Amino acid sequence: MNCQETSQLSNVEYLLNFSNKAYQERIPLSGSIDITSRCNLKCIHCYYSSQTKNKQKELSTERWLSIIDEITDAGCLFLLISGGEPLLRKDFSTIYKHAKMNGILLTVFTNGTLITEETGNLFSEFPPQTVEISIYGATSETSDRITDIKGSLKKCLRGIEILLGCNIPVKIKTILMTENSHEFEAIKNIARDFRVPFRFDAAIFPRFNGDKTPLKLRVSPEFAISKEFSEQSMFKKYRDYFEQTRNFPVVDSLYICSAGHTNFHIDPSGNLKPCLMTDNLSYNINNASFKIGWHEHISKILEKKAPEGYECNTCEKRSLCGFCPAFFLLENGSEYIRSEYLCTMGRERYRLITNNNGGYNEITRKTTKTAL
Repeated sequence: MNCQETSQLSNVEYLLNFSNKAYQERIPLSGSIDITSRCNLKCIHCYYSSQTKNKQKELSTERWLSIIDEITDAGCLFLLISGGEPLLRKDFSTIYKHAKMNGILLTVFTNGTLITEETGNLFSEFPPQTVEISIYGATSETSDRITDIKGSLKKCLRGIEILLGCNIPVKIKTILMTENSHEFEAIKNIARDFRVPFRFDAAIFPRFNGDKTPLKLRVSPEFAISKEFSEQSMFKKYRDYFEQTRNFPVVDSLYICSAGHTNFHIDPSGNLKPCLMTDNLSYNINNASFKIGWHEHISKILEKKAPEGYECNTCEKRSLCGFCPAFFLLENGSEYIRSEYLCTMGRERYRLITNNNGGYNEITRKTTKTAL
């Protein structure tokens, strides 16, 4: 018997049991905090409106530190620090180090343009799990058009170089949209040249103030899935997940994700939510405790039930569409009205996955496809 394999198997089983227990007991294992809505870029697809970026009141340093203590006591092990652009806060290092010293595993989302040698030194001394950096174009022209700031790509690439020079784990990501679809492969190549992981998302949603202007930037669902499934590993990931979940029993809960079970989000003003998009279920903890917010208010998401005859409940494609009532609410004003965009994505994934395992080959045979 290979003792190492036995030990590894036991670790996997332990983690699965641990995760299930945390879910059942509503332990907030994983969270995200937007420590600011301010940003030095003005991206055309951003879910924060310009008014929000300039006027949203932010929590003080002291309150963020105390919140980090509270979520640590509640059982938080994984935390994403984001914004806005989190490095705009002068106290970023203070907040970051406090979370790190509390034993929390940290991820940072940044646009990379404000990374300095000092940032690299901070992350070297207090290593994050990863730093994810957004690149919106492979050329200065495209990047500047999307971010509305000249020189944004050059600054971002310099930030990546600094972090990699400090041996910090970096991931590159992008939002696939009509404005950069022609450079998608080139953006992927930037990540390949840096030898770092790459991911993308095409599910652009409205701004939090209700402005649907960003939706005009969406590429067609078919184009998005063709890019997604051009990677065999991603095709296999969806196919395997579909096979594992296709016969799961129907449940009456509206929200079937981990939001409000083991996940939470806190915005710059201290609004605690089950996730980033659930403004309708928020509770401000600037002058209240995380514990009260989590147990007495965020738990209300668990009470939301799918209406009788809800078509998404019995749809065999639900595990493939990115089903999200909070996304529906932002797009359609109701948690119960599905997003046709996500639905079409699900249908396209389903078509390819169930195509006698030929879906991946179909994608690879296509060399061109319109993004419109």
